[in-house]
Amino acid sequence: MSDNKVILVMSSDTPKGLAGDEDLCDALRGHGIEPVLRNWDDPSADWSEGRFAVLRSAPNYAHCRDEFLRWARSVPKLVNPPDILEWNTDKHYLRELEKLGMPIIPTTWLEPNSGLTKHQVHTRFPAYGDFVVKPTVSSGGRGVGRYTSTSATSRMEAIDHAMTLLSEGSGVMIQRYMEEIETHGEVSIVYYNGVISHTVQKTPMLHSASDDPEPEEIVTARYSTQEEWGWGEQVRRYIHDYIKLTSQHDTQVLYDRIDLVADGKGSYYVMEIGLVEGNLYLDSSREAVDHFADAIIQRFYW
Repeated sequence: MSDNKVILVMSSDTPKGLAGDEDLCDALRGHGIEPVLRNWDDPSADWSEGRFAVLRSAPNYAHCRDEFLRWARSVPKLVNPPDILEWNTDKHYLRELEKLGMPIIPTTWLEPNSGLTKHQVHTRFPAYGDFVVKPTVSSGGRGVGRYTSTSATSRMEAIDHAMTLLSEGSGVMIQRYMEEIETHGEVSIVYYNGVISHTVQKTPMLHSASDDPEPEEIVTARYSTQEEWGWGEQVRRYIHDYIKLTSQHDTQVLYDRIDLVADGKGSYYVMEIGLVEGNLYLDSSREAVDHFADAIIQRFYW
């Protein structure tokens, strides 16, 4: 193991990482830290060659979550740690945080062991407006579909979508589509070592199930409003309180991303929390890269 190396964990699908990861490597080298890129799904990788490993890009974990978690537990020192990854790779974590008081988009949860019929699934859809069907384990919006309540064809497609997910052993989330995403966009606030780094505004990315599942997304870096900052801090406390209650690890995660959307009532819902490998929007600003490099370097002295 080299004392000046850190492993940046990628995947066979994204061996060079996400946009901005090349800049992150350059920033680390500028501080005398040598980044080593390795794919989590490469059985020949040596996970002891760096001081620690930072998970950067593993979007394929959703297709083989059990295998991914076995790998995570085998890595000598991985940040964020494996038990946090296990919790955050299943969106049931939102239901657990809701019980602590965190506001999430109202969600109907369907479980694969409930034996629901098509009619029973149908009755759980909203009666008006657009809605979203998504698996409880997914990455990058994969497996997510948007449907229209008043269209018989669309409702049938939604039923088939939900039944397919349930038959594959996946939990299903049914949520009202937030029109506020189209009018106000979605806000992501990124923290490193518990300190806010940067905020981005994102255009909507969900379309009907027949459209491109990963349409182009426009991301704009900007400062958080005072209200957004306050909500981000509140949600971060929920996260750390939960981790403290359930984890054997220090509650300070290396990175977390909080996705917010206006609730139409003057406040916010939490859409998602990224503690795994989610996009940290490193390409949105130079500060996003430099702050992350600084946070990784700080870990060398913890």
